[in-house]
Amino acid sequence: MKLTKQDTEFGLNITLEENNKQFIISFLGNLDLYWIIKTKEKDNKHSFVITKENYDLYRTFDELYSDIENINIFDKDSFETEETDIEDEYSNYKELFNKENKTITWYSDETAHEVANVLKIKKQDNIFKIEFYTQPHIYGYDRDFNSPNYIPIRFRNSGSRYYPFNVVFMRMYNKLKKIDDVNDYGHQIHIEEYMYNKIKKLTK
Repeated sequence: MKLTKQDTEFGLNITLEENNKQFIISFLGNLDLYWIIKTKEKDNKHSFVITKENYDLYRTFDELYSDIENINIFDKDSFETEETDIEDEYSNYKELFNKENKTITWYSDETAHEVANVLKIKKQDNIFKIEFYTQPHIYGYDRDFNSPNYIPIRFRNSGSRYYPFNVVFMRMYNKLKKIDDVNDYGHQIHIEEYMYNKIKKLTK
């Protein structure tokens, strides 16, 4: 997998590229975050896989997944409550995270729920599968931006249907900005991975 970064006037574009697919995470001029998949294949569904072979990258997605699953939106020092209270407070959580199939589902904030592009994040063994879908257009609704080989997902920083979970995605984007080229990591299991997994087991 190849990871590249490009500075723009609005922020850093982060591109993951593998097998003629590009997964782009960018901050655009409207001050919102976007996840975009670009591929030569023409379909209404595309996917991108993150594996442990690129451990720092995998860990960042694992932290995102864990933060969503456990409703860890704010720093624990500034936000403490019972999990049941949190779920009651955030009615959109049950749509965002399915506890039975362990899947995060985000309908793009670009347009109405009924026609919005759809993002799914699935944790399967030692991989994360990132899936992008388009929905059929319905007459009377504004069209979402997409094509058979280009599907963007918008995370509004203001007015998101999943507020305040958009905070978690912005936090993940800021972590990704600090990762060096994934190719530098190769297939070696680092001491960081050992310590990270050990801490997770001890805190469960």
